[in-house]
Amino acid sequence: MSEEEKEEGKSYTTSFRLNESANARLMLFCELTGMRKSEVVKAAISQFIAPTIQNANVIPPYYNPRAHTCVDNVIISKDIMKNNTESKNEDAKKEQTHAWFQAFWEVCKNQQFARRVVKTIRLNWDDLSQLDPKMVADKYNEHFHAKGNYAKHPNSWLNDGGYDNHVDNSISTQGLNFDITEVHPDE
Repeated sequence: MSEEEKEEGKSYTTSFRLNESANARLMLFCELTGMRKSEVVKAAISQFIAPTIQNANVIPPYYNPRAHTCVDNVIISKDIMKNNTESKNEDAKKEQTHAWFQAFWEVCKNQQFARRVVKTIRLNWDDLSQLDPKMVADKYNEHFHAKGNYAKHPNSWLNDGGYDNHVDNSISTQGLNFDITEVHPDE
């Protein structure tokens, strides 16, 4: 064995103290996953500490913890459950906004800056989720037709709430059309 191999093969012992609650969580986690406490700590170091200090090889590549893949209706930690729920909600929101975008984009006549439009939809999702994307696209197309070269891009129009405006061609503006808001934004 070379010196490098001997150095890599060394192991060091470390001890730490846990309060009662943290120890109970660790023991429950070990029980649920079938892992030993040392394996949990090694996995935690590999997952959280090593990437931070840019040393992802803390745990040897051959290390494979004995974790079970299925845990039925057991809450390991409120933080873990909260993160899992938030992650699922974000995924669902991404799917919904993407579907809304696709429906809007099919009808939209001025298909520019698609990424910006998706970002704008996500940022304004609370308002836009209540609206039919095809009807919103039709309203944008009216704006685009009325303004011609001076029309806003779809992302700006959506971000500015252009879907709340209407174009009134009966008002003479000497050839220029302006969006007229039906309801004051502060009301």
